[in-house]
Amino acid sequence: MKLESDINRENAKELSRLILENPKMSVIAWINSEGISNEYGSWRGDINRVGLMTIAYSAAFERYIEKSDDDYEDCYEFYGADADDWTDDVLNKKAAEIPWDTVIAIDVSAV
Repeated sequence: MKLESDINRENAKELSRLILENPKMSVIAWINSEGISNEYGSWRGDINRVGLMTIAYSAAFERYIEKSDDDYEDCYEFYGADADDWTDDVLNKKAAEIPWDTVIAIDVSAV
């Protein structure tokens, strides 16, 4: 059985490799914030999945979203509940307008 420290080390090496291979790509921490306060304290976390991710910033929800390759889901996550009333043609058009960006993502879970 692998130790937590070994898994963190392997994922950190993968992160380093991706950064070296993609020096102009942004790096974003994808944090499972359950149980983390927003009082600017510190917390312990583990580096889990590291890889490329396609994301966009949703002003409607003030957070980043991950591309799902489903126009309805992408529009609902990006634009909000207005997407419920859109026809398929409008959904396709609006989905194409979402400003997706591919980034290096680090999935961090709070411990």
